[in-house]
Amino acid sequence: MPENGLAAKARKCPKCASTSLKRVLATHPVHLTGELAGRRLDIYRVEMDKCRHCGTLTPTKEGKAKIKRCTKTGIEFFRQHLR
Repeated sequence: MPENGLAAKARKCPKCASTSLKRVLATHPVHLTGELAGRRLDIYRVEMDKCRHCGTLTPTKEGKAKIKRCTKTGIEFFRQHLR
């Protein structure tokens, strides 16, 4: 039990609120907007929680950080090579 006496916050599915989740690595698509509208980045090996009841995939904290890093790099790549 944590020092502050509170139980650890259980992870929940955002769709069905189930707490039965499994960690998986999956591909996460990012659809770009603005001047790059119509383009998509596929971010590979993103750590996600998969709900065992409804199958919803939700990025973990680490997965969200990877998506953010790769999206930034992908946008920079498109801007440099599409001019």
